[in-house]
Amino acid sequence: MSNLIKLVISVLIVSFIIYKVDFSSVWSSMLNAKLDYLVIALLLLILSQVVAAYRWSLIMGLLDYTHPLSFYLKSYFKGALFNQLLPTSIGGDAYRVAEVKAHGGRTREAFYGVFIDRIVGLIGLLVITLAASLLANDLLPSHVFYLINSLILAAFFGFFVLLALHKIHWFDRFSITRLFYDLSHRFRSVYKTPKRIAQQLALSILIHLLAMIAIFGIGHSVGINEPIATYLVIIPPAILLTVLPISFAGWGVREGALIVLFMMIGVEQAQVLAMSLLFGILLILAALPGLVFYLRSQHKYF
Repeated sequence: MSNLIKLVISVLIVSFIIYKVDFSSVWSSMLNAKLDYLVIALLLLILSQVVAAYRWSLIMGLLDYTHPLSFYLKSYFKGALFNQLLPTSIGGDAYRVAEVKAHGGRTREAFYGVFIDRIVGLIGLLVITLAASLLANDLLPSHVFYLINSLILAAFFGFFVLLALHKIHWFDRFSITRLFYDLSHRFRSVYKTPKRIAQQLALSILIHLLAMIAIFGIGHSVGINEPIATYLVIIPPAILLTVLPISFAGWGVREGALIVLFMMIGVEQAQVLAMSLLFGILLILAALPGLVFYLRSQHKYF
């Protein structure tokens, strides 16, 4: 799907939502949002990116590619900037791979490092979602509860299958399956000990908790005064949907998913849309340090 089509889809979805929702109420909620809550949310989003850069540096170090933390920090923010400017997160990931290659790394190892970083991040998000949904199992309708948790368990199963593939040497015989075989080997080398697994998982959970608390603050700034457990159950599925390569940086998909899920617990559409739009704006602001790093960098790929 071309970038133009994704942009058009995002515009159409957002336009449809604005048409269906009382946008004057949305605009009023955004203008009257508590500024101190928004500032704290922005700082938390920036902090989550700093921790994510540290996690990526650990992964690349275990893949024998060592650089100062400052390199990964700058590269991560530049990637985040492109995630907000290019459709889906692939743009930022591709930038990180290209930058590692430009600084002496092999393309394949750079790809493995970014891929593992993405997967462990996803696992952290799934752990939070599973724990929150089990603790607040009566929050959503039963069919939604079972659907979400079935998808989580399927994702965990797929992850464990990927971890075990390196033991099946048949996958190394054919080029089409060798990628998964090599990926499984890299996963094994990164997560060789329980200590490494616990460290990476803890960092991933921390990264997402920081983002969840940021959204919790944004929600409360516009009057969605639900407990943190509600946000931990509802936000992750909506964020996961934004990974699908059908929209521009998740715009439209995120707003639609959040409105549907929050409506199930009786929250006003206008408040949810205001929260989602403010979250999108803060994501862009949190990525702006990447613009400074990009303008100062020697290697520019776009």
